[in-house]
Amino acid sequence: MSIPRVLLVPTHRTGLADAVAAAAAEILTAQGRQVRYHHVGPLGPAASWDRWEGASFIDPALYNEEALFGLYGIATRGADISLLSSHVGVLDRREEVPWLPADIAGTLDCPTVVLVDCRGWGTGIRIVAVGLRSCLPRLNLAGVIFTGVSDRGHLDLLKKVFADEDISVVGCLFAGDGPEWETPAPGPWGQPLAPDLLEAVARQVDIGGLVSIAGERGFISSQNWLIDRGADGPLIAVAGCKGFTPWSRDSIEVLRSAGAQIRRLDLLEDASLPEGAAGLVLAGTAWPGALSDVALNTELLRDMRAQIQNGLPTLALGGGMLLLLETVQDLLGRTSELAGIIPASGEVLWHLDEPSHVHVTAERDTILLARGEAVTGWLLTDAEVIDPRHAWDAPLTIRAAGSESGWAEGLAGDSLLCSRVLLHMAGRPGMCPRFVKRCAAYAEGRTQEEASRGCP
Repeated sequence: MSIPRVLLVPTHRTGLADAVAAAAAEILTAQGRQVRYHHVGPLGPAASWDRWEGASFIDPALYNEEALFGLYGIATRGADISLLSSHVGVLDRREEVPWLPADIAGTLDCPTVVLVDCRGWGTGIRIVAVGLRSCLPRLNLAGVIFTGVSDRGHLDLLKKVFADEDISVVGCLFAGDGPEWETPAPGPWGQPLAPDLLEAVARQVDIGGLVSIAGERGFISSQNWLIDRGADGPLIAVAGCKGFTPWSRDSIEVLRSAGAQIRRLDLLEDASLPEGAAGLVLAGTAWPGALSDVALNTELLRDMRAQIQNGLPTLALGGGMLLLLETVQDLLGRTSELAGIIPASGEVLWHLDEPSHVHVTAERDTILLARGEAVTGWLLTDAEVIDPRHAWDAPLTIRAAGSESGWAEGLAGDSLLCSRVLLHMAGRPGMCPRFVKRCAAYAEGRTQEEASRGCP
């Protein structure tokens, strides 16, 4: 199977490309097409577009190229079109990230549409047009979308310049008529998308042209990299709800490939873990106000505490770690009483505007990493764990990109791993199967215990 795809990327940093891609996805979905959307790089808390509840992104800093092909292939399986977008410029390089958006376009052989900020430009914009061609010789530059165009005369001038360079124009966003260059990417609080955004994009961007561009290439997925083997495997509950965005939809597919059955756990609505749960994943971003809402679901928190204390294999990463503390103070200064698995308090200091990549090394064996194993993770929220009741032997060492020194991170027990750092399940071969195997052993032990109770 192949999947038509197109990358929308700006000349320089903006949330506009994400907003246009989100609107295009909604428009095409309303037309009856099966759409898949990926962001290039992890999404920051302010821009985590969870249209399908759970961030979908591509980031070669977190896994190897084989994993990238496999994750992208399974995520787009059965879709009519794949839309990708970036909030950083096509040639922008962040210090801790070894790739450019252009690199991902090249890896996926992905046609690219560049959003160009045209405010104040006249015929001198030829510098941009020529630069796109000369600096990106291997990039399949399929077209541009103009933004900040003042009037029809300005549009005609711009179109002539880009026509001279044989670059197609796929859309034109006029100044004051719809999204602007400073428009932020739509976060969870931006759902559903505003009708005026959808109307402006549908009117000013050639959606049919984007579909045609996407069809210029057909991605052929790696058929055997990810196989859904979870029909009879251990049942793992993955947390999510309005206000808690799961860390990575791709990681859920890796869990399935390792043999797990996946069941969604709604932190606001469910009163207990799913019956027969043999593992729990609390990994993602907790949004402002969500902690106090989760704290009201005392039945679920009690059940989680009882099952984790009884040995349920559990990963609590990012905002999920906060849920296991006794109390947490959020950005508004409100304190919430949570599960109390970890005898400590926490304070959310701020949400990072840009995800921060870090190097993670295991200092001892855990349910996810063996001692000495290393993996790249990412941080979305800066939070401090304070007032621990006793000393913890931190299982991980964290080192920022470009730094020689590290710091101790996380908490762990025989069946529990907690960290403020998010780890992708494809980040290291064998990491995910280790966790699923542990869940299977827990399920088998529980079954034997139940059987022994039933014996005369």
